Amino acid sequence: MARESYNDLIFQLGDLARERLANKPNAPQSMQRVFRAEEALIARQDELAALEQQMNDEDASYQEYLAQIEAERETLNATVKRYRRAVDAIEGRVKELRKKLATKRADVRYGATNLKKEEAKLKDLEMTARDPGVVEVARQNLKKMRLAHMRASREIEDLEHDLATALTPEPGQPGADGILAHGRLLQIEDESAQRKADYEQRMAELDQAIAEKEQEVAAAEDYLDQALFLLGEECYAQRVPDTQLAVLYPKIDRAK
Repeated sequence: MARESYNDLIFQLGDLARERLANKPNAPQSMQRVFRAEEALIARQDELAALEQQMNDEDASYQEYLAQIEAERETLNATVKRYRRAVDAIEGRVKELRKKLATKRADVRYGATNLKKEEAKLKDLEMTARDPGVVEVARQNLKKMRLAHMRASREIEDLEHDLATALTPEPGQPGADGILAHGRLLQIEDESAQRKADYEQRMAELDQAIAEKEQEVAAAEDYLDQALFLLGEECYAQRVPDTQLAVLYPKIDRAK
């Protein structure tokens, strides 16, 4: 059987001292360090558990959403099938509008990103540029970009209105229920795509937060181990009188 090292025995002594002396009136001074280390570790563990619960809740909520929309899709698809001819009559126009909408929305997202870059660039120029003309050119370019962004946003509103009109049957129109069901299916498609993107982003954020918190927990565990080791060293140095601690003192003497 391998002989226990000095460090192992000192740690055992500190761990045992925590159990035996914590409530004693004359506990070693380093006991307070152990208490603080334990409190810090518990706090980090609680924070980690809270993050893991958030991740579980997010996943459960998303899975519930998927189940709900799948059930709704089945009903809607049955209605669309029943009124297939009415749906086919508007499908060409609807596809065209949705394609334009997707393109325009992508342009607006791209434009918003460029706007932020240009705004930051202008702020930097206002503080560093020596030529006022350079700043004015940047300011005018930013103004043009903002106007273009506003026009693109209005175009999206117009396309959304046109799409809603195409998916709204006239009073008494044959196959109206099928058209409405088709419209809801398209709405679900857009909603679920956004929901999936939000879910994946949130899960990635939580996964990163959990990884960072796990590192904090590991650091807190290391600090507690160090505190227990120092407690063991103090107990050994003082030969704190205790029947169970005393069993380790001769072993440590031999391991030194």
